[in-house]
Amino acid sequence: MKIKLNQLGYRPGDKKIAVLSPGDSEFEVFRQTAAGSQSVLCGKVSAPVGHAASKGSVCLADFTGITERGEYFLKTPSGESYGFIIDENPYGNLRRAILEMFNYQKCGVSVNGGLWSHSACHTGLAAIYETEIKKDVSGGWHDAGDYGRYVVPAAKTVADLLLAYELSKNPDSEVLDTVWFEIEWMLKMQDEATGAVYHKVSCKSFCALDMMPEDENGELFIAPPSLNAAGDFAAVMAMASRFYPEKKEMLLSAAKSAFLWCESNLNMTPYKNPAGIRTGGYTDPQFQDEIFWAAAELFIATGDEKYHTCIKESEIFTGLGWRDMGTYAIAEYLLHAESIADEKIYGQMKDTLKLLCGDIMQKYGKSPYGDSLEETYIWGSNMVLANNAMTLLLANEIERNPEYTEAAQEHMNYLLGKNAISQSFVTGFGKKSVKNPHHRPSVAKGEAVPGMVAGGPEMHLHDSALKELCAGFPPAKCYADVKESCASNEIAIYWNSPVYFVLALLDL
Repeated sequence: MKIKLNQLGYRPGDKKIAVLSPGDSEFEVFRQTAAGSQSVLCGKVSAPVGHAASKGSVCLADFTGITERGEYFLKTPSGESYGFIIDENPYGNLRRAILEMFNYQKCGVSVNGGLWSHSACHTGLAAIYETEIKKDVSGGWHDAGDYGRYVVPAAKTVADLLLAYELSKNPDSEVLDTVWFEIEWMLKMQDEATGAVYHKVSCKSFCALDMMPEDENGELFIAPPSLNAAGDFAAVMAMASRFYPEKKEMLLSAAKSAFLWCESNLNMTPYKNPAGIRTGGYTDPQFQDEIFWAAAELFIATGDEKYHTCIKESEIFTGLGWRDMGTYAIAEYLLHAESIADEKIYGQMKDTLKLLCGDIMQKYGKSPYGDSLEETYIWGSNMVLANNAMTLLLANEIERNPEYTEAAQEHMNYLLGKNAISQSFVTGFGKKSVKNPHHRPSVAKGEAVPGMVAGGPEMHLHDSALKELCAGFPPAKCYADVKESCASNEIAIYWNSPVYFVLALLDL
């Protein structure tokens, strides 16, 4: 498609800019009516704008002035765009579908999900690795396209959803029940005697790509504890304590116990998969950012200066990915600790957040597609993009800046089709949506579960499908909508969660 735009549509007051292949000097916008299509705007395209990530140039067509509700399409001498709508609610039930994805990912219970319904899976006791001890760790969400359950990305996901619920002008009432299902599982992953938190639970290897979850019957293994898992666990349990007041003491007790275990095991070597375990590792050599976040959440929840001292003595970390968690600490401290904050630390955190946003806005300003990825498209590039939009919206909650919200909206436009390959990266939404995600229930049933966010372009070609289909492609085009491409077309709970946050904060 030569004309790239949001394939769902726009609100009347939204910025509306389409990206065109160079060569045409004019564009025209048509409105679909009962009598046929009617021209409503003729305009000149911009001068060519370079885009290094796709190794080419594009032109821009600005049709922001069109505000009347209706169905539209753009046309140039070279081609025609997908149709889109202008409406107060152009996304329909996208936000609900993004949230509903977590119910499709449920483990340990039967799922009533239409074509993708299944009976209870992974209900047996799991063996703690290299011991004779077995433990009930049933429940929680399948992490991604596989059936493993991992504490580290779970913590990010829970934090994103709780923050979305807290900060949205119109929160979805079901968020707290949805999230509690995952929190209950995370609590089972803590060793009650020591406070340690096991890193993950899975079979030894990934099962076949076309296998439904109830058919994976291999022995379950609980991997050893890690500082990253314990730090994330402590943070998210302390955060959750303000959302579930009836569970507050229990959640805080679990958080404090995990934090104490971290303090007693700071010399522990970073987690790596033990021999024989070949499922997702979520390895991270640095744990200090997780401790930083945990200290911030525990200080907010308890007011205990012990945790404040930990914050003051720490480097200020940043990040919203499962590996780098510091921005959660910054945002939470700025949003919830102002009355008890250290003035110097508060100012440093605010300056750090401004610098982060400045960097994102600089990258965003260079891209004709309205993204902030520059030329770096890693595994999960759509998570990076959504995290950047989330960072801007968190900063906007602390100090209002309409440029941040506009940029976040443009990031959503990118995800829904305004990108170098005209791809809507959400299953079931958009004229060219993801059809073949790397997701076992979708593969097994021959149709994609709706509302799942795919990983997006991956420049390093980390799977054989990408190597075959995208060799020599520029970074922004290294994507393949095939089930075999785990590096570009897998889905994950922690890719859905920041997109949900952005939709909730933009009230879409």
